[in-house]
Amino acid sequence: MSYSCPHCEQSRAELWHGFHADCPGCQARALARSPEFADSRRAGRQTPEYRAGLAAAGLTHEQVKAAALNDFTMNGKAEQCSQ
Repeated sequence: MSYSCPHCEQSRAELWHGFHADCPGCQARALARSPEFADSRRAGRQTPEYRAGLAAAGLTHEQVKAAALNDFTMNGKAEQCSQ
């Protein structure tokens, strides 16, 4: 998933706090930074709370993992996510 909104681009380069509500990349990045995503990573599976977040945002797990891989704050840790 590659989006070119300014916030998506900035978040790849440095720690960045900006999000556009209507940008799917920003939504995926926000979910990738959420406690629900972190809990799923620790559990080694998609938790019900994380799946609810995916459904609410209209995103797939693959989109969130891709956003996490591109997010400066995650530093490539999304590879450890459940499949």
